[in-house]
Parts: sequence; C-alpha cells; structure tokens
Amino acid sequence: MTGTFLLVTNGHIDSLALSIAAIAWGIGAGVSQASYTLIPAKLLSAFDDKLIVGWGMLLGSLPLSGFVLSASAPKVSMITIVSIFFIIVFGTMLAYLLYLMSTKYISPSVTGMLSAFEPLTATVLSVAFLGTHLAPVQLLGGLFIIVTVFVQTIFNRKD
Repeated sequence: MTGTFLLVTNGHIDSLALSIAAIAWGIGAGVSQASYTLIPAKLLSAFDDKLIVGWGMLLGSLPLSGFVLSASAPKVSMITIVSIFFIIVFGTMLAYLLYLMSTKYISPSVTGMLSAFEPLTATVLSVAFLGTHLAPVQLLGGLFIIVTVFVQTIFNRKD
C-alpha cells in the first residue's frame, strides 16, 4: 500500500499525481483482474484449460459481433491481417491460456499478484522509449510493489 501511495501522490499527502479517470480505470482493471483469475477456478478443476479459454473467447465476442457484421470492411494489407492474427493468438488467447494454466502450480491470488509485472513492464517501456520521467519517490514506490510481489510469491508457494 505504501508503494501505491508513493506512486499516486508523489509522496505528497495532499494531492494526487493521477486524474480521476486514471483512478477509475485502475479500479476497473483491478476488479477485472480479480474476476478473471478467481471466477474460472471451479471450471478449471472440472474442464480442460483450452476448452474454457475457447468458450470464453467465443462467448465474449458475441456481444460485439453485431457491430462487426454491420460495419463495412476496410481495405487491409497482408501485414495488417498477420498483425491482427498475431495479437489474437499470442497476445490474447495464448497469454490467457498460460495465465490460467499457471493456477495449477500457484494459487490464483499469487498468480494475480504476479500479474503486477505487466504494469511494471509498461512503466519501464514508457520510461525507456517514450521519455516518461519518474520522480525518485515514484521509483521507491515501484520498488516497494515489486518487493511485495516477491515476498508474497515466496511465502505462498504450493509445494
């Protein structure tokens, strides 16, 4: 909690370094993360991981299918098609499948905590490639979060 506090306030108790929209999206992301880690737990004990991911992706795509089918198809190049295929297979399907499969070896709560590395990676890449500046107090907050993830992983391993 201290790490998050330092990240969002820059160490100043009277102000936030985030917009209200960023806070709302962050809360939504947290709820989503907890949901897609914990909800399929019973299904995973009864059915194959690939079956669950396949049905989940199929059913999840149905609400938007009306929009896709009613829109006119733009002209796309082969590189666009390959890129979309890569994102679907590797960035979505395989990533989620491996994530769910990891719950067989470590608890869902630890799996969720380890996913904290995704925003860390985004932060590192934004500093490296986009020139984002982090204050020392924000770096300290990030370090606190990373240490927490490692401590929870070490003490919650399934043996």
